[in-house]
Amino acid sequence: MTDWPLFDGPAGVARVEAQPLSRWLRGRTIPEIVRGAAEACGDDRAYRFLEAPEAAPVDRTFREILETTGRMAGAFATLGGRPVVASLLPGLPDTLPLIFAASWAGVILPINPFLEAAAIIDMLARTDARVLLAEGPSGRQGTFGKLAAIRAALPDLEIVLCGEPDGPDRLEDWLDARVAPPPSLPEPADIAACFHTGGTTGLPKIARLTHANLAFMAVLAAFGGGMRKGDVLPCGMPLFHVGGLVFGGLAPVAARASVVQLGRAGFRDPAMLDAFWRIAAREGADILFAPPTVALAALDRFAPPAPSRVRHWVSSAAPLPAATQRRFTKITGIAIKEAWGLTEATLVLTFTPPGGESRPGSVGLRLPYCELVVRSLQDPRSAAAPGEPGVVMACSPGVFAGYLGQDGDGLTEIPGIAPGRWLDTGDVGYLDPDGYLVLTGRAKDMILRGGHNIDPAVIEEAFGALDEVAAVAAVGRPDARVGELPVVFVTLTPGAGATPATLMARATDAIAERAAHPKEVTIVEAMPLTAVGKIDKVALRQRAALSALRALYPDHVDIAVRAGAGGRTLVTLTPCPKGAAEDLSALGLELERPLDEGSA
Repeated sequence: MTDWPLFDGPAGVARVEAQPLSRWLRGRTIPEIVRGAAEACGDDRAYRFLEAPEAAPVDRTFREILETTGRMAGAFATLGGRPVVASLLPGLPDTLPLIFAASWAGVILPINPFLEAAAIIDMLARTDARVLLAEGPSGRQGTFGKLAAIRAALPDLEIVLCGEPDGPDRLEDWLDARVAPPPSLPEPADIAACFHTGGTTGLPKIARLTHANLAFMAVLAAFGGGMRKGDVLPCGMPLFHVGGLVFGGLAPVAARASVVQLGRAGFRDPAMLDAFWRIAAREGADILFAPPTVALAALDRFAPPAPSRVRHWVSSAAPLPAATQRRFTKITGIAIKEAWGLTEATLVLTFTPPGGESRPGSVGLRLPYCELVVRSLQDPRSAAAPGEPGVVMACSPGVFAGYLGQDGDGLTEIPGIAPGRWLDTGDVGYLDPDGYLVLTGRAKDMILRGGHNIDPAVIEEAFGALDEVAAVAAVGRPDARVGELPVVFVTLTPGAGATPATLMARATDAIAERAAHPKEVTIVEAMPLTAVGKIDKVALRQRAALSALRALYPDHVDIAVRAGAGGRTLVTLTPCPKGAAEDLSALGLELERPLDEGSA
């Protein structure tokens, strides 16, 4: 962005904060941002859609994005009030205008299309959604098959099919004769979007984000990511996630940059991932971005030279092990700039400066107008000592308006540490002497072995430093005596022939704390991933629990483990041995179906 100073370190943050926030905003609401971009760069390309790696592109200019957004917003406005418009859409030529339009006329509710129908129905019902945007029979996400159940459960919901050449309920037919933009703009304090924050199990929380939150984040993410006018950014991230939607949609519009959408499935499409480097070179990509799992997959497919215009790779969604980051840069020559944040902060709170030092193992410096406090794990009323890991608390204009249906805004006071309302991020980390944030894990991911709080990052860093290891995750396996024992799951680099025993022997030498030495190493072909590409530690904890249960019960007992609400791990045993409920309770697990207890 031409009128943002270069983010080169703490001095860049200070230069921005020397001016009021209003100086930097590209609009106070989403429609103002879209309109401002069209006025400044009307016929420049804003968006390119690639159905397949070699398919003819579908392009949209900034002016066309505004015109389409206004027409669609006018259609949504005819529903009255500020309607909730839900979206199960992948990346399509009209996905971004539809999302912008829904937030203009009402509230957009992006939903993970891979959720079960029951979870989708629950979110639609909780938000009183009026319209659902979805793929039709030509889609490849499987959502069309869920629409019958959704229609049956919510008969008043209007379902509009997008990306279909013909057939009923098409978007084009629904928009017919409804073309005028809404006569007024939303207010900055109005809710613009609701994002669910859970995974694929239980009933996720729904975080409410205002136009002010998103307008702030549009420029903050662009500044942090080093976006400039005319930049090209390939996007393979899902648009139901705040990261894909803001960094791959709204922030480039605010920066007057251009997005190249990598098909409907993005990085989930093996063909797109295989062609990623070729596409980046052909399209003249300036910035690449994706979570660590995609960075690793891209590294396996890399062949020199790197695309000539690429300045850096933005990695987010999960910390990237320092050894992996160094290996990526050594092989590709591309610096990785890590970012960190969460949905409840409307995306990012820290970024590695694009014009400054990359520090492997760190997620960067705090961004302008974002304050961070590290609270002691032992005494939450006190700040952690310098260099001591603690719970990271955040305060910024991006902090959300609270969860739907929950009293209060989800923020807290920190008596004796800092005034104001603070967001508990749930992440554990510390600030180094230069202000770089180092994350060491999630509070909920800490492995509790007897009296030891074991940070999985200590184990993961040791295994991740081995050349044979491509990805690693450490979790706790239930244990009746000490609570949890650390175990490790790894995937190997192509052609590596390491065994669990050799990996264990080499990695444990680098783990100073004896209690953190893992009890087991399991080599897996691929890590389970969440819908946004993070390693799914819930699934790995379930697998670890299953391992503990198989050691406890004989072969004739069938065991099923699943995640329940509130972080519970639910177990079904068939037949159910006598005393199973007590056995599972000792392991920190819960028997889900105890009715046939004693039938074994």
